[in-house]
Amino acid sequence: MKTLKPVVFVVGTTASGKSQWALDMAKQVSGSIINCDSVQLYKSLNIGAAKPTTEEMVQAPHYLYDYVSAGESMTAGNYTRDFFTCMDKLPMEKPAFVVGGTGFYFQAIEKGMYPVRQTPPEIQKEIADILTTEEGAKKLFEEFQRFDPEAAQKIHPQDHYRLGRAMELIRAEGKSLTQIQKEFADTQAPFPYPLLKIGLRWDREVLKERVKLRTQKMLDAGLIQEVKDLVARGYGEWSALQSVGYKEVLEYLRDGKSEQWLFDEIVQNTMGLAKRQRTWFQRDPNIHWYDGATGFDEAMDRVHKFLEEV
Repeated sequence: MKTLKPVVFVVGTTASGKSQWALDMAKQVSGSIINCDSVQLYKSLNIGAAKPTTEEMVQAPHYLYDYVSAGESMTAGNYTRDFFTCMDKLPMEKPAFVVGGTGFYFQAIEKGMYPVRQTPPEIQKEIADILTTEEGAKKLFEEFQRFDPEAAQKIHPQDHYRLGRAMELIRAEGKSLTQIQKEFADTQAPFPYPLLKIGLRWDREVLKERVKLRTQKMLDAGLIQEVKDLVARGYGEWSALQSVGYKEVLEYLRDGKSEQWLFDEIVQNTMGLAKRQRTWFQRDPNIHWYDGATGFDEAMDRVHKFLEEV
């Protein structure tokens, strides 16, 4: 008798239709759905988070949605703990479809969490002082590129937090970040479940039209009021409200922007998010990509084959 719990990652950009694909797949094979979106796990973030509806959630078991209280903050480490606790409770043989667009969470559950290493305070201060000027940050990034060109491709020059953290580790340990990460990976246990990765992709212009439609639906459904209510409850400074869709409404309310500005800003920033997500997932050679409009049946065939083989 099989005792394995097959796992299928369903990944892609925001507004790509991942949740619907995961639901349709789960219904075909009596599977469960586990959220891997860093916003959909929060209570009180509903319209802007594009969570599955109540009607959708009763069609298949859904986990790790809407379970973190408003005002709290989640980390990839917290999520990883909750994911494996959830997996422990799922029935044997039945597949779990893990769906979302938060690439770092997917990486954390598949490959483990890189341990937080404390660097000497004098190195932290040294790096912080360099980063106080744009010229200093530029030179620090150039040093990063010379010492570790592979890792430097994954960090934007303006991402001063990640740049600073990387250079702290490099200077403290005398090794490239790539080498440090490889040494960590070599000590990690493999992902404990059979795994298949399915990705959805769309032509950029088609995706933009999908984003526009979804943005208008969110605004029509009361996104502005959702944010007003959160602010009234004292959550205006909550870090989760800095996610795309919510942060634009906060600015709209604070600065008296027009609704056309709000619509355009959400669309623009959502497309920027989609670009970052696409870049992240395209680095993984093990994802099987399918056209979002026409590829479901082909993807489902691969899922059936995967389940037959495990």
